[in-house]
Amino acid sequence: MAGDTRERLVRVARDLIHDSSFAQVSVEDICKEAGVHRGSLYHFFPSKERLGLAVLDANWAMMSALLDEAFGAEAPPLERIDRFVRGFGGMIVLMRERMGSTPDCPIGGLSAELSGHSAEMRAHATRILDAWAAHFSGAVREAQARGEVDTRLDPEETALRILAYLQGTALLARTYDRPELVEHARGGVRALLGTSL
Repeated sequence: MAGDTRERLVRVARDLIHDSSFAQVSVEDICKEAGVHRGSLYHFFPSKERLGLAVLDANWAMMSALLDEAFGAEAPPLERIDRFVRGFGGMIVLMRERMGSTPDCPIGGLSAELSGHSAEMRAHATRILDAWAAHFSGAVREAQARGEVDTRLDPEETALRILAYLQGTALLARTYDRPELVEHARGGVRALLGTSL
């Protein structure tokens, strides 16, 4: 029962945050939507910020599954990056269908908001973004070894550029309410790698 309440709070908070922002969603909004008293929320989370980190972790679990599916495939490294970008775009499209408007990236938007609260939260968000970027840098290294990507590119810097490009594209998709912008981001990612589709 307690686990169900905690999961419900995280799920409700996630939906409300994705529909607006962490700053705009109040503890009262979350409790009302989850059908719990304020004390129940604070039983599981000592602060709204801690609940925000739990939402970020839940979003990371979802993103990790997408990354594992794309990068765990037996495919050349550039194709694995393409697969992830298609999957990421598909996820944004599905979220738009469920929510009625294009959401922010489940990791990027919330990471940016939480990072402003404390050094601990910034470090937490940074660990997640580093783990995400590591998938790209590994694929870049492998593509360099295969002669598919210029060896002068720094894999870590290139991975951060890819991540920044995808985050910027997700921001534009939300602003214009055009999730297909993320689905079509493969060409831009390939340009960052100095290759074409």
